[in-house]
Order: sequence, then structure tokens, then C-alpha cells
Amino acid sequence: MLINNSSKNNTIHIMSSIIYHENYPPPWRPLLIIVFPLLPIFWTYQINITDTTLTFGYSYASTTINLNDIISATPIDHVNGLRSWGGWGIRFNLRGETGYICKNGSAVKIAVKMKDKNGGECAPKIYVFNCDEASRVCHILNGDED
Repeated sequence: MLINNSSKNNTIHIMSSIIYHENYPPPWRPLLIIVFPLLPIFWTYQINITDTTLTFGYSYASTTINLNDIISATPIDHVNGLRSWGGWGIRFNLRGETGYICKNGSAVKIAVKMKDKNGGECAPKIYVFNCDEASRVCHILNGDED
């Protein structure tokens, strides 16, 4: 972890180090020319894991989760975007899961702690996101690897 002491207003900024990173264009990006206004939103797909957070998603549509809120992470060998999620992009299914489906292939399924309006815990939120090294990412998220 890096600490940056800003002398301008005497604040300390804590910068987390990156543990894992993926960044690439979605294979279907050329199709977005048809709906040009969406092009910047889905320009790149990325996954970043720092020592405190997990961020996954697209250029301007991503999700950041505190690592302490992750209950479990499970690798998925193959996700077919069309069959499993009805397409690619940010998807929702009937089980209440949210998918960041960039391509067909390996993925990670995570369960995240959620709180109700009163601050009590409720059912976990489930996310599925594509990842080239799903087993490695799951080891990191489950605390098995640094």
C-alpha cells in the first residue's frame, strides 16, 4: 500500500496496489457502431483487484466491491452469453443475478454481503463476470493467494 502525503491541504491519500488486472475490448465492440451512443460506455472491459477492492465491468459501467464484503468466489469453466444470459453486456437473470458478460468463456461467480434498510444483513447479491484466469482470481478473492 502506498501513502501519498499531499502538502497542499495536509491530507493523506492511501493508494492500493494492484494485485490482478485484465483489460481488453469486448469482441462485439464493432457491432456498437449501430448504436453509436453506447460505444464509449462499452469501449473496454476490465477487471482490477487491489488489496482492498474488486472492480469489474466496462469503461463507464462498472462495479466496485470491497474485498471484505465478498462471501465466496467460484470459478465457472464456460459461460455462453447467449444461452446463459440472453446476450452480452450487462445482463440480469430470473434468479436475481447480475452478469457482466463480455464473451463466451471462463467466468467468476461471487456472492457479496448486502444490508437491508435497517442495516441488517439480507440475502447476498450474486455477480458473474468474465475472466481469463478464473481460478487464479477466485484464489485471490477467497484469500488463498496474495
